[in-house]
Amino acid sequence: MTRRWFGVLGLGALCCAVVGCSRTPAAPAEMPLPLGRWVGEGCLSVTESRCDLVVGCGHGQFPRPFVATDGAFVADGTYRIEVGPISINPPPPAHFTGVVSGRTLTMTVVPGDGSTPPASYRLQLTNDTGTCAVPCV
Repeated sequence: MTRRWFGVLGLGALCCAVVGCSRTPAAPAEMPLPLGRWVGEGCLSVTESRCDLVVGCGHGQFPRPFVATDGAFVADGTYRIEVGPISINPPPPAHFTGVVSGRTLTMTVVPGDGSTPPASYRLQLTNDTGTCAVPCV
């Protein structure tokens, strides 16, 4: 009876090893949004620590986000539209979402104060670096 019991245990251990080793490898980890300037329907400069978005007279800032394996990211920051003198008031909050597909970024900005409606922009990653200029200030 003892040999039979060890045989059953051995077979059970073998099955567990096969099942355990048949798992797929872990999915790739999230990666930070690629550094550089993204241009198109606006301009987004991405540095090690933050992102600066300029679209017409609007400008926003948010921390450099991590992009999930499906290409999506979310970030909270600030966004305002200014024409004329620069405001000394803190900029209102905003929510940024985006999807990266290759060298293309589609991003939506939702201002938190309701002063402007949400807007989406399509941008392409360039080989340029540096900041984006705000043309209306």
